[in-house]
Amino acid sequence: MKKNILNIKGVSAISKEEQSQINGGAGWPGGGIFSCGCDCAGRVTGPKYCEDLIACPQVYTCGDDI
Repeated sequence: MKKNILNIKGVSAISKEEQSQINGGAGWPGGGIFSCGCDCAGRVTGPKYCEDLIACPQVYTCGDDI
């Protein structure tokens, strides 16, 4: 299999060291799920796509005085 992949024009093998230096990847724009959160009323916060990625528990208070 590896031999066949390397026969594709423009493809080359990279070392484990080179692989460890690769950043990024497939995912949502703008940081993916790390841009998403919940507010005190249990609503999803962040970019519009966050509503597709996470759900928030129904929390109605965020203060430490509970």
